[in-house]
This record gives sequence, C-alpha cells and structure tokens, in this order.
Amino acid sequence: MSSATRTLHLGLNLHGAGGHAAAWRRPGTNPSAFFDIEHYLRAAKVAERGLLDAVFLADTPAIPFDITRRPPLNGLEPTLVLTVIARETRHIGLIATASTTYNEPYNLARRFQSLDVISGGRVAWNAVTTSSTATVANFGGRELGREERYERAEDFVETVRALWLSWADDIIIANQASGTYANPGRFRLLDQSKNAFAIRGPLTHPGSPQGHPVIVQAGGSDAGLRLAARSADVVFAAAGDLPTAQREAERLRVLSRQFGRRTTPIILPGVVTLIGGTEEEAERRKRAIDELLDLPTALVALAHGMNLPAEKLNLDKPIPEELLPDPNSVPFSVGHHRTIENLVRQGLTVREIISNVQGFGHRVLVGAPEQIADSIEEWFRAGAVDGFNIIPDVLEDGTPAFVDHVVPVLQRRGLFRTEYRETTLRERLGLARPGEIAEKLAIA
Repeated sequence: MSSATRTLHLGLNLHGAGGHAAAWRRPGTNPSAFFDIEHYLRAAKVAERGLLDAVFLADTPAIPFDITRRPPLNGLEPTLVLTVIARETRHIGLIATASTTYNEPYNLARRFQSLDVISGGRVAWNAVTTSSTATVANFGGRELGREERYERAEDFVETVRALWLSWADDIIIANQASGTYANPGRFRLLDQSKNAFAIRGPLTHPGSPQGHPVIVQAGGSDAGLRLAARSADVVFAAAGDLPTAQREAERLRVLSRQFGRRTTPIILPGVVTLIGGTEEEAERRKRAIDELLDLPTALVALAHGMNLPAEKLNLDKPIPEELLPDPNSVPFSVGHHRTIENLVRQGLTVREIISNVQGFGHRVLVGAPEQIADSIEEWFRAGAVDGFNIIPDVLEDGTPAFVDHVVPVLQRRGLFRTEYRETTLRERLGLARPGEIAEKLAIA
C-alpha cells in the first residue's frame, strides 16, 4: 500500500511526568504527577486539540522499583483515569493497559465494555502479560513462566472478545406499548466446555457504537509476536533503527497472514521527543534534562531491566557484549531489549546508553519540529510503521510542543488529518466493526 492511500496515526503516551526519567525534576512540573488526575486530563485535552488518534495509559499494579530517587510512572488505575477523560473530551481515543496474567476475563471485559459505552466507542485495551516480581507479590506470589503466561494470554483475549460479542445487536426490543423489552434468545453465550475459563456470559449490557474495544498488544518476543499476529488490531512495537523496524514489521505481517487474517495489525512504536525551536535549542533542552538524571539510580535500573550485574557496569565504559543475556530472560519487553542491545553493539558507554533509552528503551528524537516530522515521515513512507505513540520528554510542555509545532508540519505535508471525521476509535483506525463470534466459543 502506498503512503498516499495510508493514514498516519499518532497517539500520546500519558507517561507520568514524561518519557525522560528526570522529567519529574524539571522546573514547572508536578513531581507527583503520577497520581494527579488534572495532569492527565490537561495532556489529553492538548492531544485532542492536536487531533491525535488516542491517549495511552500504561500500568503496573505495583511499585516496581525503589522510589527513593524517582517516582513511579503511574499510580492511578487506568480505566478510572480514562473515564474522567472520556467525560471531558469528545473525540480522543482512550487506551488502557490491563494484564491477562493477574485479571479475570469477565471482570476485565465488563470494565472495558462499560468504559467503551461511556465514551461512545473510543476505547482500546492494551493486553499485556506480567512477570515483574513486585506485581507477583501483590497477587499471591505465584509467578507464571513465559510460556504459561502467553498460553493464558491467548485464551484470555479470545474469551474477552467472545464476552464483548455476547449481546447481538437486535436483543433489545424496548417496546413500551407491548411491554416486551428484549429477546434473550439472541444472547451469544459461551460454551463453558470450550473456553479455558469455563465462562458462560453474557456481559451485563450491550456494546458501544464501535462494537467492542480495539485490542492492542505490546510484546516483541516470539510468543508476544504470535499473540499480536493472531489477536491484535494495533501493536505497540519497539525498534531503535529503521532496518530493524522494517524487518520486525514484515515478520508481524507475514505471521498475521499465516493466521488467516485479511488485514494486518497497525504498527505504532513509541518514540521519545525532545523538541526545540531549532536543533541547537533541542540539544540544549536535552543536556539540561540529562543533567537532572540520578545516574547511579539510572545505572541500576538499566542493569535490572537488562538482567545484568550492576557492579560490572561503569558509566564511562561500554557494556561488554559477552554480558548481554538471552532476550527472553529480561524484565523489559524483548523489543526494548533489542533497542538497548543495538546501542551496546555500537560501543556506546553506559552513560550514553542511559541518555538514549528514555521511555523504557524507545527511540529518542531530538530536534526542531521539521526534523521530528522528517523522521516520522521517513519511517511511515518506508512502510516500517503506521504511525507513532508519542512520549514527550516532559508531558507538561512537551505535549503542546508536539501538538503546536510538529503536527502542523505533518498536516502541511498531507500526512495527518486536519479534522476529526470519525466518531469511534475503530473507524479512525480504519478497522472493520467486529463480526460474529467464533463458533468454537459460542453456543449456536
């Protein structure tokens, strides 16, 4: 498909104080933004002013690291935050993370279906598996292995989708004259003998105008790729360079077709932006915020995320390649690991790697608006991505910098919308409304 017939998609990551680890120390930023609903709401309204597709809220239901020297990324339950945003906005999509490892399908399906109805069809679920030690400790202490997590995830997503489709469009009759409210025979009940969670359904209310929430997935391992190729409408990828992004995109598309899908997932990697009026101004901004980093803490965080011994790392020396672990053993996603591994193989020092892997290993763009737009356009036209999930270095002023200065450049180039025309997130992403439920999960 040529870029002339494709639509560039842009989302905003509501990443606590921002995508840079030192964002909370930036003057004018609320250090406790991670549990400030007004902070999230302001950013979402700016994103809607910029006509972005959606805002995204990640989640870890635990305190995953020592917060002595830095705050968590997010403390509020995502669907509650997005419910507030839904009532204060009209168009922006709402994407929330929820784990398939430490939730149950019925409760999660109901929560997201309700938010989708409340918002008028603007919701997406980012389905993730969970393995962090801190989270495991909050859910009984039983840790699932990678294979078991992803096997559960595949069954979980399929069951949630079936529950979302448990109300046929014509169930409700609501004939006040005759007193007939509904036709319960039109429920699509799940066959308890054929789904892994022995769930029957239905949910407690029908779906939204978009049918049911969009499904997002963010995993770069082989198991994560399989889940994305089989079930996801959108994939939050991670790639540090264009050739890798092109190669991984093709892998995903080929596997999607092998699963018999007629359309392949929309690919939206994250990118951390540091924007200035000129390239020199952007570089000064980066130096200033980099100086606020607590480097010993950042070194330990990098070592933990890469499953490396922190005592063997030196800020001003490269990481020996022989220390690099198997990607499947790291707490970070495999895609993020590959991004960092690429920097290691380039011979960067630990200090340089820390500076270049903000936003948990996503690519960092530093420059004037035209330069940021150039990079977005290059990757889009190369077919490596369908857009980006924007992670401003500091959410408070980085979001308006992108909306007010980069978006207009993309609009002038004919790459991005100049108005909202669709009413649901699914329509905006060019996705078809869901069809009938899979026969193997439903009673005929």
